[in-house]
Amino acid sequence: MHDLRDAFSAPDSTPSLDDGQKPSVWSRRILPGIVIATVVLIAMTLGGWFWTGLFTLGFFQGYKELSALMHAKNISPSKAIAVPVGFLLIVCAAFNKVNYLTPLITLGIIASFVSLVFRRPTGSISDIGATLLAILYLGFLPAHYILLRSLNSGITTGLDSSALPGVFAGIFPEDGFGYVLFTIVVISISDIGAYYVGKAFGKHLLYPEISPKKTTEGAYGGILCGVLVAVLFAQLTNFPMHHALMLSILLVITGQLGDLSESLLKRDAGLKDSGGLLKGHGGILDRTDSYIFSGAVSYYYIHWIVLQQGIAQDVLQLLEMPLLGFTPCCWVLT
Repeated sequence: MHDLRDAFSAPDSTPSLDDGQKPSVWSRRILPGIVIATVVLIAMTLGGWFWTGLFTLGFFQGYKELSALMHAKNISPSKAIAVPVGFLLIVCAAFNKVNYLTPLITLGIIASFVSLVFRRPTGSISDIGATLLAILYLGFLPAHYILLRSLNSGITTGLDSSALPGVFAGIFPEDGFGYVLFTIVVISISDIGAYYVGKAFGKHLLYPEISPKKTTEGAYGGILCGVLVAVLFAQLTNFPMHHALMLSILLVITGQLGDLSESLLKRDAGLKDSGGLLKGHGGILDRTDSYIFSGAVSYYYIHWIVLQQGIAQDVLQLLEMPLLGFTPCCWVLT
């Protein structure tokens, strides 16, 4: 993910189209990056169906790109299964029907197997796996950003939102906006830091078999930058510092893993970019790889740990049972 990095990078002396030569860095990378960031910020601010619509468009374009990567390996996911199920996962997140997500995934698993009964028997294992990958990677994981945006905004997941603490009260219109902003800013700054630290000090390749340009120094630089911006975010808002530190570490690590994972798919398919939708930026998967895993991580951390809902409630109740003979000191959850 390099949109913010491109927006803040100074253009070089590459000739422009007016000279009849290659497009300038401004028109090729910086301007598209600014446009993308603006669209995301507007949709995130408006929330609701604007935010959902952005992910819906991303899902359909992402499936087109992922399907192309798979076809390069002679793998054929079932479009009739992956697209409806993945899209319904996003719709369920929009309506905050979290309890519907597991049944939908179950349906997708069963349907992926059944659909191949009527298709060619060869390549069934890879085709089933590709169908499920499309459902989970493009539908289920990104849907968590929609759930995250709705936390404590009046349609909180099965909760009375008025009973929840207003972490960003008086700062952002809704806490969900603050949670999403924190997640995106931490990952973006981490990615920018990884790029520039790696460019300046990188000597040891991180994983040359998958991404020949990423360095260990860049990875550490990205982690440091992500944590530092999280500390600044906590200082400027009401977000608890210990949660900002722990969540930022999780986010920058999963962000880098997401980047490497998408690079793994492209490397296996023998392609440099997932697509060419965004001029100078590759495909939609190239632009969102660092964010795909992190949305789910951020949602569950905030939902379970910060707001102490879901599984956190069950664990606390279990630990506080008199049968155990003690009451735990769960300072990290408060």
